[in-house]
Amino acid sequence: MAPTHSLLLSSLVTIPSLVALISAYPTKGHELDGFPPENSVASSISWSDCPPELGAPKALQCATFSVPIDWDKPYGEHFDLGLVKLPAAPSNNTSKIGSLFINPGGPGGRASELVAQVAMGALQAEEFLASFDIIGLDPRGVGLSKQMECDMSIYAERVSLYPQNEEEFEQLVSKNKRLGESCREKTGPLLEHMDTISAAKDHEAVRVALGNEPINFLGISYGTQLGAQYADLFPNNIRTLVLDGVVQHSDSEAANVLTEAYSYNLGLTHFFEWAGKNESSALKGQDVEALWTSLLTNASKTPIPAPSCNVTECRADVNAEEIRFNAQHFLAFAGRDTGLGSSWELLSSALYNATKGDASALSTSFSDPTAISFLGIGCLDWTHFTSLTLPSLLAKEAMATGYTPFTRGASQTWSLQNACLGWPIEVKNVPKKLNIKTKTTVLMVQSTFDPETGLPWALGMLEEIDNKVLLLREGDGHASFALGGEATKVVIEYFITGKAPKDGLVVSS
Repeated sequence: MAPTHSLLLSSLVTIPSLVALISAYPTKGHELDGFPPENSVASSISWSDCPPELGAPKALQCATFSVPIDWDKPYGEHFDLGLVKLPAAPSNNTSKIGSLFINPGGPGGRASELVAQVAMGALQAEEFLASFDIIGLDPRGVGLSKQMECDMSIYAERVSLYPQNEEEFEQLVSKNKRLGESCREKTGPLLEHMDTISAAKDHEAVRVALGNEPINFLGISYGTQLGAQYADLFPNNIRTLVLDGVVQHSDSEAANVLTEAYSYNLGLTHFFEWAGKNESSALKGQDVEALWTSLLTNASKTPIPAPSCNVTECRADVNAEEIRFNAQHFLAFAGRDTGLGSSWELLSSALYNATKGDASALSTSFSDPTAISFLGIGCLDWTHFTSLTLPSLLAKEAMATGYTPFTRGASQTWSLQNACLGWPIEVKNVPKKLNIKTKTTVLMVQSTFDPETGLPWALGMLEEIDNKVLLLREGDGHASFALGGEATKVVIEYFITGKAPKDGLVVSS
């Protein structure tokens, strides 16, 4: 549920005790009084030059901000969050409005890298950039913040997320448990507090330290969950809030698998049609649906070599299951009318090369730190009761295969429901319906054929946010703001004026 130019555009154990649940989540729809607790964090932020490894222009500024590991123990052990700022550049015609936080999703996406891409010109929106300091606060365990660390040799073990017998099921549980224990040993107590509620509280503490002005927030993909949970906790502290590519945290496990996997499956069918006809496709003139089916049949028998990979960076060959999971992110940027160098083109090339014996582009990466923080956050945010036994997991697989034949349920949702099986830390942020009542009108933005955060999630969130409008973009691809079309213009006008568009507005770009 994830946005390089591609970062900007791309971008789920046990039941906790009642006491822990109550302390982790306040009465919904009510602001936390007196937050952050007095003297628990600094009252201001000092900015300086950014580290060279960020690769950002000199205009970008960096800072650290110390917060409690456990917000229920605000005077206990602290750690450093890392954040970046692209200062506003007001002109004669434009004055600065304030700060605007961006989160690219993931979970585990690096907000700092997203802002760096904006600073290097990935977003052409002069008035917007002149009006706001753009703030990228890396979530706990991510990027410039204290990072989550694990034994990546365990992560690299090839264990199926589709166990077919008790032996394979136990192998999956064992791997997940051993990996989680290694993460706890290397990361320390922070691993138990990487949930999205804690991240929302971090954003509130930084907002206060930046001057206590009402927040402007753009959440993309999984960043929409962060934005929604922030609004549930702090409904009176918002000037503008955009949720682009909406995640609904409260639906049932089965419904979540169906929503994302069906959306991915539908996106694939659109890709098949495009790839067989478009001049920029490496598969033009072919029956791409048949090619996909044949490729996966062959890869399920014998994994396809990935000669550009090595054992430390990515897997040396690719099986059918991995193709299903790894092809999803290529659908984020569609090939129709975007003018952006589409990832559909990249997928057509990846599949073409795979049919010729080189599946390097579809190999599972071991070097991307986002992959491990995805688990650290996701395993605290999402339950997996329907995966606790092999029979229930097989029933869920039968459902997914029936409804999504090209993907068999493969999705980030499926990954979390099964990769968190055996994770040694309880879910902190138990899914539940929100009751968001903000003074400000929340702007929800959704493409009709998003292959990751499907339209049903956005429609579901209409029930959880009282004061909102929904902007629909007709088309494929994940999220809309960064595409530079009509949806972008509507969002920018909302941020600048604070006035939401009419509800039900539909745009085509």
